[in-house]
Amino acid sequence: MKQGATGLKTNVASTLAYLGVWISGIVFIVIETKDRVVRFHAMQSIILFAGLHLLLIIMAVLRGFFGSALWNGSMMPLELTFLVLQNLLVAFSIALWILLMIKAYREERLVMPLVGELAVWVLQRVEGSTMGGEYLPWLPTRREHRKGRDEDGFRMADTRAGRVAGSIAVIVWSAFLFIMFNLFPEYVAFYTGAGPDGVGQLLRYPILTGELPRVLPILNATLGITVFGHLVALAVDRYPLRETVEILGHAMGLATALVFLKVFPFDFGDLPFGDMVKAIPTFAVVVLVIAAIANGIETITRLVRLIGYMTSRS
Repeated sequence: MKQGATGLKTNVASTLAYLGVWISGIVFIVIETKDRVVRFHAMQSIILFAGLHLLLIIMAVLRGFFGSALWNGSMMPLELTFLVLQNLLVAFSIALWILLMIKAYREERLVMPLVGELAVWVLQRVEGSTMGGEYLPWLPTRREHRKGRDEDGFRMADTRAGRVAGSIAVIVWSAFLFIMFNLFPEYVAFYTGAGPDGVGQLLRYPILTGELPRVLPILNATLGITVFGHLVALAVDRYPLRETVEILGHAMGLATALVFLKVFPFDFGDLPFGDMVKAIPTFAVVVLVIAAIANGIETITRLVRLIGYMTSRS
């Protein structure tokens, strides 16, 4: 392990470049003038986490905008949507942060898609020299990035971060849906504000009916299988297992969408939309049909891909 201008070993300096996210990235870009591996990790940290931080700020602004008194509570669903997206993005960011530090310390290659290439491009312009090759022998070329293979011979190792973050996001979202539909179904509703006599009042219009228990078994089974499957995939990162989890998840998603279509445990009649309320059930049916078709296509596509992979390995 060589030492650069900081006097630290390459793996230690690279890890520290991620420790304080984009702030530590800036620090190491400034103080590390020799070790190009450390400079790459520092630049990747700056671009990745500054981008994620900016996205979180944008979501917070939008959440505050839709939750402001300007809308009198009528935009509550959008405010809750951005709250959920914020939490998912935070989980995604934490997963990447931990994974990048572990990989950097172990001196394992982890080049984030697009972000890694952008980091190299920026360093090329800053240093006026060509990165990669003899400077970063572990850095894949653009062609290798497209055609690379991992330990299964099927995907690149540097996509591990995306898989981990994706699994965590799916687990968090599935847990959220389980809690809402099983413990707080009355809060699956449309929210609006009314102000008689100038006094604001938040009104809630639940949309689920007494038919909900008929769809809960298939919904809970789908969420349970999804969570368990992604937990296993996080522990055992192998392509056949990951693809099997995705196939089961999409197949269960297809079944869930079909059950929701058959039972249709929704009632939009009390929503304060006047004549427009008559069109909402049709819209809901269209959404469920699209979800069923999308899950069916994903199930078949991934199954064919897995069969092809297993055939090529035999």
